[in-house]
Amino acid sequence: MKNLIQPKMRRITGIAAMALILGLSACGSKGNDKESQLAALREQQVTIEKQIAELETQLKAEGKKVNRPKKTVPVTVVALQPETFSHYLEMQGRVDFDQNVLVSARVPGVLTSVRVQPGDRVSKGQTMATIDAQVLEQNMAELRTRLDLARIAYEKQKNLWDQKIGTEMQYLTAKNNKEALERNLAALQQQRDQYNIKAPVSGVVDEVIPNTGEAVAPGIGIIRVVNVAGGKIVAEVSEAYLTRIKKGDKAIVYFPDLKKEVQTTVNVVGNFINPTSRTYTVELKLDNANEVEMRPNLVAVVRIQDYENKNTIVVPVNLVQRDEKSEFVYVAQKEGEGYVAAKRMVKTGQSYKGNTEVLSGLAANDQVITAGYQNLNEGQPVVFTTTNSLSQK
Repeated sequence: MKNLIQPKMRRITGIAAMALILGLSACGSKGNDKESQLAALREQQVTIEKQIAELETQLKAEGKKVNRPKKTVPVTVVALQPETFSHYLEMQGRVDFDQNVLVSARVPGVLTSVRVQPGDRVSKGQTMATIDAQVLEQNMAELRTRLDLARIAYEKQKNLWDQKIGTEMQYLTAKNNKEALERNLAALQQQRDQYNIKAPVSGVVDEVIPNTGEAVAPGIGIIRVVNVAGGKIVAEVSEAYLTRIKKGDKAIVYFPDLKKEVQTTVNVVGNFINPTSRTYTVELKLDNANEVEMRPNLVAVVRIQDYENKNTIVVPVNLVQRDEKSEFVYVAQKEGEGYVAAKRMVKTGQSYKGNTEVLSGLAANDQVITAGYQNLNEGQPVVFTTTNSLSQK
């Protein structure tokens, strides 16, 4: 049978060669018609490939191995180098302040003046607004008149008593009357002070709600004062991460509205878990408060680092392929004068932002295939289009 196959192969080869010569002659007769030449060559290619397929089928039927030449695939490779891999927990936060107070009136009434506006700086105890206290002031004026008379009466009784004139009871009555009126006036003055709305902390006026002439009542905030020196970022974290975040952890805070990113650390880790949201609170403070012009409730994207490996191999997640048994990547391996694709089994760790750490299976200077690996087979020849370092990407 072998003697029959070989003449047949030679005959097919001769026919193909003759067809090629005839095709070229036909093309030549048409001058430089490249389109006709291309069509003729493609037709010949189809014929030859069909004959080759028939012979391969016959050989396989006889139980003989048919070795087809492996196609060389162009690929892009990256020379691996150890680097630091960091994993972050990401959540939304907001800006808050240790002293962020919405001040309300202590007594009901109508505003007679508003002495501040948003942006004004105030000191602790400074009067920011006043409430109508006309009735109380009239009572105080009447009391002062009575007190003046009581003081005169007391002084006269005291002089007489010092001269042993009159009775002791008269002296004590005048003294008691004066002191009682003084206490009453002091109480009214304290009450009058409640009609002044004062700043409970030093800071900046952030909001003024009512206008002069509007009614106010206790418990309803009317002026917000913020002490910007106590700025912090507050975020709610799922209880699932309770053991993964601790005080002092590195963090990155990004302010989308300001398009600014700052480095910071976790300052406070709350112990209370909200039964409704199943979250707990973490607080972060900026090392330099002047880095960002923070305002109450400014949105912040908080990323807290919960894992770091300072000397590991890192590859893009999409390079790691999986089969029934394990994970693997393709690397370019030296073979003879060229390179072939080699399947390298790997063990991966955590992933973040499209990258994953490789715990075993790859080493420094391994040339991992980053483009063209989708249809590779083990041992397939490869040729490099570009070679660079992963850290340069």
